[in-house]
Amino acid sequence: MRRTIFVIVTIGLLLTAIMTSAEVWHVPPVIARDSTGEVDIDTNLEYCNGSISSQNPDLPLWYDWVNASGTQIIFLAYHSYVVNPPIITFLGQHYYSENDTEVFVGNTLTSMEIYNDTNGNDLPDADYVSGKSEILYHFDVNSSVSFEIMPIEKTQKDGLPHYTWGIRYQTIDGFMTIGYTPVARVIVDFMDFSYDFYVQNNTSYLKTNFRIGKISETTPPYSVPNAPVSLDGLSLALFYGTCVIANRPYVTLVNGNPYNSTTAPASVQPTDLGEIKIENAKAYDFVFGQDYTLSRDSGQESHKSKSTAVSNQSVPSDLERYAWVFSILKAAVSSLFPKISSMKSAINLDYNVSSFLYRICYPVWDGCELQHDPTYIAYLNATIVPEIGPPLMFIIIASIVSVVVLTAALIDLKKTRKMLRYTAKILQTTIC
Repeated sequence: MRRTIFVIVTIGLLLTAIMTSAEVWHVPPVIARDSTGEVDIDTNLEYCNGSISSQNPDLPLWYDWVNASGTQIIFLAYHSYVVNPPIITFLGQHYYSENDTEVFVGNTLTSMEIYNDTNGNDLPDADYVSGKSEILYHFDVNSSVSFEIMPIEKTQKDGLPHYTWGIRYQTIDGFMTIGYTPVARVIVDFMDFSYDFYVQNNTSYLKTNFRIGKISETTPPYSVPNAPVSLDGLSLALFYGTCVIANRPYVTLVNGNPYNSTTAPASVQPTDLGEIKIENAKAYDFVFGQDYTLSRDSGQESHKSKSTAVSNQSVPSDLERYAWVFSILKAAVSSLFPKISSMKSAINLDYNVSSFLYRICYPVWDGCELQHDPTYIAYLNATIVPEIGPPLMFIIIASIVSVVVLTAALIDLKKTRKMLRYTAKILQTTIC
């Protein structure tokens, strides 16, 4: 009898372990498409990545897709085995906010800028209406020797599903330009972009990680061979445009006050937090102001990053030369949007019409390697976000208790049957 009970308990525990591992630890296979085999994005999948064609047959887009917890994430970056693609990325999120408003927020890394902070406020002051600007050069970068895809993966951390992905460009050639004129050719060791997305309760967190390697070479153009360019004492800024679509009126806030890049004056607006509100309900946060790590030959340093809201008067008109690049991104996002949204609004990635332009700034740079990780937060509709399953230990304990109770019930039933048979035998003997 004891052996039977032991077998029952053992089988129950094994079944519990198998069921628990299938429920909590199972990770579906990564849908990593060959970057030479172009496919459409399957929006029904929980997550996937691959290559999609663009208007330029030599310049496809790499995508990463997440569809989980009532929200969808799309990341796009150029890649090519034929030409050197521009390093411009798009990151978008679709969801329903707390007050049941459908929202789409997109962030486009539009350009990189090198500035000389002459007034010491850590930010690039620029007014292209008056012609005054601390921005010395635009930093145009192309993928050169190679690039490396970090396929999207799903893992469990502290009981929450995390989706991570990234892309790394290696040994990059680029140019520092003034307007349309190149002033130096540069070689960058690497640039990579990696992401970690997860949902906790009804709040989603999209943590980005931007890394740019050391500028290992600056060479004057052939036309001006004796005009070396130094990066000592210069700062770096990343310029972003946003695209916001909502089926109710929204407002963008900077430092708690309404802000619109299309109407704001050219003066800089330092901020650690940009916000989107819909009918006084918080819908989205751009969280800035984190420290960044600068790596020199002498060791690593930690510095405070700076961010500023940007008026479109502070954006140089020569960025229009990138219009064809943005049109490719726009076409890709526009073809995806109807698959995930009921809104009829058109996608527009033109920075001139964006209500929120911003720069993330690294006042101490000098052409050194740096790493930084700003975060985007979305506030989701709690009635749409699926409930998080019970913790692993709870499942195990509940299963073990169930097995023990079942075993005890079987033992009790066996005893009852024996007693009934014994009683019946006595009654039969008495009657006879």
